Amino acid sequence: MLIQRFRRYVPLYPVLGLLGACAQAFTLVPTCNSSVYCTGDLLHRVQLARIFPDSKKFVDLKLQRSENSTLVDFEKLMRDTNQNPTREQLVIFIDQHFMEGNELDEWKPPDFDPDPPILHEISDPKLRIFAKNIIALWAKLGRKVNDDVKKYPDLYSFLYVPNGFIVPGGRFKELYYWDSFWMVRGLLISNMTQTAKGMIENLLYLVEKYGYIPNGSRVYYLGRSQPPLLAAMVGSYYAATGDLLWLEQHIGTVEKELQYWLNKKKVTVEVKGNKYMLLRYLADRQATGPRPESYFEDYTNARILPNDDMRQQFYTEMKSAAESGWDFSSRWFVTADNEVVGNITDVHATRILPVDLNSIFAGALELAGNFRNILKDKREAQKWWSLAKYWRNAIDDVMWDPVDGVWYDYDAQAKSARKHFYPSCASPLWAGAVEEYSAPKYAAQLLKYLLSSGALNFPGGIPASILHSGEQWDFPNAWPPLQSILIGGLEASGNEEAKQLAREQAEKWVRSNYIGFSIWQKMFEKYSAVRPGHEGSGGEYTVQDGFGWTNGVILELLQRYGKDLTVFKQPDVASPSVSMIL
Repeated sequence: MLIQRFRRYVPLYPVLGLLGACAQAFTLVPTCNSSVYCTGDLLHRVQLARIFPDSKKFVDLKLQRSENSTLVDFEKLMRDTNQNPTREQLVIFIDQHFMEGNELDEWKPPDFDPDPPILHEISDPKLRIFAKNIIALWAKLGRKVNDDVKKYPDLYSFLYVPNGFIVPGGRFKELYYWDSFWMVRGLLISNMTQTAKGMIENLLYLVEKYGYIPNGSRVYYLGRSQPPLLAAMVGSYYAATGDLLWLEQHIGTVEKELQYWLNKKKVTVEVKGNKYMLLRYLADRQATGPRPESYFEDYTNARILPNDDMRQQFYTEMKSAAESGWDFSSRWFVTADNEVVGNITDVHATRILPVDLNSIFAGALELAGNFRNILKDKREAQKWWSLAKYWRNAIDDVMWDPVDGVWYDYDAQAKSARKHFYPSCASPLWAGAVEEYSAPKYAAQLLKYLLSSGALNFPGGIPASILHSGEQWDFPNAWPPLQSILIGGLEASGNEEAKQLAREQAEKWVRSNYIGFSIWQKMFEKYSAVRPGHEGSGGEYTVQDGFGWTNGVILELLQRYGKDLTVFKQPDVASPSVSMIL
C-alpha cells in the first residue's frame, strides 16, 4: 500500500476553494513544436515511406545540421522532385542530414552492490541466485546522457536530464515516467539509494523545466504525461533514507506536478444528483497529428475514418491512451454495441475516468499532506489531506460497485461503469485510496469478484484483461506493474484471505519469471499468462527484454515473500512446475 487515511461525502464547491488555496502560478505547459520530430511534411513523408520498420527509429535520430537548414534542404528536394520524392531519394536525404543519436553513454551506477542485504532474506538458494542475477542487470541497464545533448539540444529529440538512470531496455533508450516507479523501488531494495535518488531528481528536473513529467524523455512525448507516481517515488526514497533536507528541497516541485494534473486533467461528473471532480487522461490538443513514434501506424489506422476532424480526434485519443501507459487495450475501446470488444479506432480514452489514475492521485495528495506535516507545515498539510479525502470519497461514490464488489472505470459520457475485469480494479487498495478501517471489508467483496472473474486461474500470472483484442494490454499478456498493483492491493488490505491470495499470485509470478530467465537468461517487459515464463505478444512492436520494471517487481515480491517462497512445487495438470521444466 502506498499510503493510508480517513473519509465521507465532501461537496465539490468547497474543494474548488481548496484548489485555489493550493494553486501556484501556472503557465501554459510546452508541447513539441519541432517541425522535424513532431509534425510537418518531412516527418510525414519519411514515416509513410516506411524507411524504417519501426516508426520510433526515425524520430530518435540526430540532426547533422540545424533544423532550419535541414528544412530548407528538404524544401529544395521537394521542389526538385515536383513534390514527389522517391523512397530512394528520401533515404539519401536522411543519410545526408541525420545520424544515429548516441545520446546515451553506458554508465555503471556508483552504488551498485552485487550482494545487497535482500539476498540474505531469500530462503531458497535458487531464488537467491535468481535475485542476484536480476540485481546484476542494474549495471547493464545504466545510462547517462552525453554532454553533447546539453550543449546542442536542438539537434536531438532527447530531453536532457542531469543524472545517470536505468533504461527500461530494448527499443526504449530513454527514461519513462511510470516505469521509473518500479525501477526506483527495485533500486532501493537493491541498496542503491544514490541511483534511486538520481532517477527521482531527473523527474523533478523535468517538472521544473516543463511544468510536468512527459511520458518519456523525448521531445515528441511533450504534451502527454503518465500515471502521477512522482510523490510515491519521493515517499519511497524518504522512507528508505529519512533525508529531511532533501524532502524540504523538493516538496514544492512535487506539489507543482500535482497542480498540473488538477489544472489539465480534471473533469466534473454528476452521479446520483451529486457532482464529483475526478481525473482523466487527456493529451494536449495543441499536439496535432499522429504520434511521431508510431506515425505510420496511427496514420494508417485513421484512414478508415471519414474526415479530418475525426482523424485528429483519433490522434488525440491515441495520445491520451498512451498517457495511461496501457497502450493499447480494450480498456479504452468504446463501441456502439458494448457487447463487441472493438478495435483500435474505437479508442476513446478521454471520456473514461480510470480507477487507477484517480487512486494514484488520491494517494499522491495524501502523501503531499504527509510531507508538509513532516516539515511542520500543518496548514499546508491540511489542504492536501482535505483534497485527498475528497478524492477518496469521489472514487468510492463514482467507481465502487457494491453489487459486483469491485471498483470499475467510469464512462463520463455514457454515465455508466465499464464492467470488465482489469487488474487496475485493486488500485484503490494498492494506492491507499480506501480508508484503512474499511479496507478489509472492501477486500472481502473484491476477493469474491476476483475469484469469480476467472482472471486468477492462469498459470503464467494475471492477464491485463480477459478480453482477446489483439492489443498488448489485453489477454493473454501479463504485465509486471499490474501484478504489483493487484498483489500489493490484496496484501495491503488487512483481509487475511486477500493476503493469502496475494501470496499465491506472487508465488505464481516469481516462478513464471524464474522459468523464463532459466530458459532465455532474459527478463521480458511482459509475459504470457497461459505459458509460464514465455514472452507476451501483440501490439506495435516486438517484445523487449531488459527489463527495468520487471526486475523491480520481482525484487519487490522477493523482499516481501522471499522467506517463504520456493522454486519447486508439486506438479499439477493446469501448469507445469518449474522442477519439470528445468
